[in-house]
Amino acid sequence: MERYIDMHCHILPGVDDGAQNMEDTHRMLQTAYDEGVRYIIATPHHHPRRGRARPQELRQQLRAVREEAEKISDRLKVFLGTEVYFGQDIPDKLKENEVLTMNRTKYVLVEFSPSDPFEYMQQGIQRIQMKGYIVILAHVERYDCMREDIERVEYFHEMGVLIQVNAGSITGNSGRRIRKFVKELLARELVFCVGTDAHDDRKRAPHMKKAAEYVKKKYGEEYARRIFFGNAAEMLKKKKKNESRQSNES
Repeated sequence: MERYIDMHCHILPGVDDGAQNMEDTHRMLQTAYDEGVRYIIATPHHHPRRGRARPQELRQQLRAVREEAEKISDRLKVFLGTEVYFGQDIPDKLKENEVLTMNRTKYVLVEFSPSDPFEYMQQGIQRIQMKGYIVILAHVERYDCMREDIERVEYFHEMGVLIQVNAGSITGNSGRRIRKFVKELLARELVFCVGTDAHDDRKRAPHMKKAAEYVKKKYGEEYARRIFFGNAAEMLKKKKKNESRQSNES
């Protein structure tokens, strides 16, 4: 494998607790490119405390980040989504376009509090699904109720929920317990896609290559290609198919 998609990255400057300025963004872009990442979906927080920039501001920042990415390589492409912290108002905000989906598709990257009970997560996800969206559950390894019973991840999988894990959790950056849990998810082929969840170019940098190489060696090249590129690429293909129509709507 020589190219990856980072579909969870806080790389837009000054909109959340990720990159604070364009200098931070440039260093993150360079690190990502050096790691083999060729497509990034920027996923700024929509969260009561970590960031609530409006879509217009996010799109303005995206244009600036794309220009910065061009300075590194014309093969480094950046798209826009959101990491949405679930609240009771989120399903309606999605329908009203107050919260962005992944690259203007039906995919929505959703996070919960680590301590939220399974039943609350289930009900929240179902409410979003009932509005016609496909839920990607952000960094599943962080939720206490998931780690307590991996069959709950299986249940979500059967519900049509797509499971995302962080690259650092695969390589052990989050501790042995979480790595063991993620390895079981990989063994069961429950993981849909991998993101870096990068916030800077230091402690939470967009490192992808080591995790991809581990999965390729341990679980096979075909599965690695799917979760580090192919599955997330579906979000980008949909944009291209509908690009002219959606441009007219925006």
